[in-house]
Amino acid sequence: MRTLKLPLAAVLLTATSAIADPDLEVQFVQLDADSDGFVALSEWSGGFETFDNLDRDGDAVVTRNEFFTRGTRYKSREENFRDLDADKDGRVSASEWKWGEQTMSVLDRNGDGFLSRQEFRCQAKGGRTAQQAGGK
Repeated sequence: MRTLKLPLAAVLLTATSAIADPDLEVQFVQLDADSDGFVALSEWSGGFETFDNLDRDGDAVVTRNEFFTRGTRYKSREENFRDLDADKDGRVSASEWKWGEQTMSVLDRNGDGFLSRQEFRCQAKGGRTAQQAGGK
């Protein structure tokens, strides 16, 4: 299955003029072992700190956009939490969460239907990830 990824990357590179760095695209495709369009920590071959820095929104996966724009200024986890907390009640509800019910249920450790700051920080600091629970 992995041998099909490089030809797929070549097709993507030929067909897409928006890709700024073909080498990064090839690296991303190689890292994305299950070809789901995301690089999970379980697929990452580098250290946790680097993964954590690339995963700017703290959703436990590195997207193409995060991978391609690495090194640019990004928001802190606290800033991301404040952005997600649209009603500013100090917690993120399911309707404020952008990554689906399954991910929310994995990260919502106390099962109250909300993500606290602590739950949001724990998932970004080596807690149980959405990938480990089979979700995104």
